Amino acid sequence: MGASLAHFVGKLPFPLGSAALRERLAAPSAFCETRGTMELPPRPHLELVVHKYAEVLAALQLTRGEQPLVLPTGDWFPDTFTGDQASFERLLARMQGYAALEAVDIEAELVGAAVGGSCDTGGCGSGGCGSSKPATEAPELRLSGGRYTIRMPSAALAHPIAMTASLARMLGQIRLAQAGRSDVEAPVAELAAVALGFGVLLLEASHLYQKSCGGPSVGQATACNLGELALPFALFVATEGHKMRAALGELAVTQRAVLDEAWALASSNPKLVERLRSAPRHVKLGTFSLDEARSWLSRLFSKKARPTDLHQAALEALERGDDLDDVAELLGTKSDRAREPGKPRAHDDIGNLVDEALAELHATRADDDARQAAE
Repeated sequence: MGASLAHFVGKLPFPLGSAALRERLAAPSAFCETRGTMELPPRPHLELVVHKYAEVLAALQLTRGEQPLVLPTGDWFPDTFTGDQASFERLLARMQGYAALEAVDIEAELVGAAVGGSCDTGGCGSGGCGSSKPATEAPELRLSGGRYTIRMPSAALAHPIAMTASLARMLGQIRLAQAGRSDVEAPVAELAAVALGFGVLLLEASHLYQKSCGGPSVGQATACNLGELALPFALFVATEGHKMRAALGELAVTQRAVLDEAWALASSNPKLVERLRSAPRHVKLGTFSLDEARSWLSRLFSKKARPTDLHQAALEALERGDDLDDVAELLGTKSDRAREPGKPRAHDDIGNLVDEALAELHATRADDDARQAAE
């Protein structure tokens, strides 16, 4: 398992199991100089990712359509987090429930002293490097006498994105252990966490824009990089029938851009999505093909019949999170049959909803472009 997995994550900046990787998974202060990928990996690498994700699905034997899409919002995490043992226990218990591990005995333990959020140079702002001396301990999962213990360095509580990603990864590891898979490496545990619904939390932690002591930098608090997580998450959304737009609304600009690519690829491979939904063991055996991504218009009009209600089709596409430019182009090819003067259009309400949604998304995209340019 170790050798093939190392090949699967061969582009990791640190070797699996190395001290550097353990520090990076522990606290963002340890990876201020790390640069993450901002695009999908090459096709052979993506095929390996799909293969490993199918292995995870086959092992977990999840009931399709019942896995939640966990978002970093007050609806999913309503508890006040004060950075103490009680808050940590509440957070773990909530995530444990989302992972359907309520019946498993898991203890939360904070270790070490808390570390302040300033490097004392005046150069670290909100979300920055934190302490100039990174924590030496990393989040750790232990099993003793049938009881799991998640040991979290107190210093990690200052970095909620990295901390929740670590919890998601360890809960994925526990679910795999419950399914008979022991000695699971971090990248595979993260794929399990994606399958359990924690993909948004991991995507956010995979590419962290920070104000560090030496200026802006990008860090990574996951074992898999952004490109390696994006396609499994897109396949998760497709197989579970969730709305991609909900996830996109909670992600940063870079994550949204890479996820858009992954979503186009997943949407261009409906046969693969169906196999992952109904028989992931077949994909695990390598009986699948990953076709090139096609535009939304190409996928739409490659069907046997052209959609008769373009506004309804556009609204459904917006809800799925499909590409905004493709939706706008579709609406620019309205029916060539002129409407009679004074006669209301049959779907004016839907058309108005689409127009409003397009205007809102155009404004959001303009804001994102301006923010990215400023960064």
